[in-house]
Amino acid sequence: MKKIKHILIFLVLSLFFSGCFVGDTVALPFRATGAVVNTVAPDVVGDTISGTGDVIDAVIPF
Repeated sequence: MKKIKHILIFLVLSLFFSGCFVGDTVALPFRATGAVVNTVAPDVVGDTISGTGDVIDAVIPF
């Protein structure tokens, strides 16, 4: 039973540090703001803000 717990903890930690969370979490406000701005401003402005979130997500390696 302890071995199963250790394996589950290892899997959760490996998913956490694989890059699934940190970059997406930091980029989320930019993506959301870009979507909101797209409704009230020209698409170029909102797409630029959303693009900033994509660049942040790509730059953060974890």
